[in-house]
Amino acid sequence: MSADGQEKASTERVNRLLQHLEEIVPRLTMMPPEVRSHLMNQLDAVHPRFSPRLIAEPPTMHRMASMLYGDPKPTMGELSKALSLPMSTVSRIVNILEEQGFAKRLPDAEDGRVVRVGLTDNGQQIYEAMLSHAVHNAERVLDCLTAEEQIILLTLLGKVASNLKKDT
Repeated sequence: MSADGQEKASTERVNRLLQHLEEIVPRLTMMPPEVRSHLMNQLDAVHPRFSPRLIAEPPTMHRMASMLYGDPKPTMGELSKALSLPMSTVSRIVNILEEQGFAKRLPDAEDGRVVRVGLTDNGQQIYEAMLSHAVHNAERVLDCLTAEEQIILLTLLGKVASNLKKDT
């Protein structure tokens, strides 16, 4: 194959990848309508201009919530780095989530200057509902593949993700 043909084939593969991701990712990160409606109504009532949907897309909000749900609780700097967002944006999102009772700032047990962030009980309930729905969506997306094909897909996606981490 000529260099021009190889470049054209490579461009076609990239375009197909992007098209597939555009179709798949929104389906994986959709919140249940009742959770989305409840959350957005509460946020819009207090902060219509600065609601998280204007600051961060649903996949970013989902990743942030999953970090806040886990242990140890992340610092603001860790959130900023993991989400590839400026500290000011992370701080604004956390402020809104805190004002709405979904998140809380916590003192670090070892260093009083460090502030960690975690979910409140209400925030945990909403995250668990989002997670349950995301798992259901992922199962529906993957059910067209055999168990072996799912393992291959996940292995290849892991390889791509590892490669991306090298660049950061």
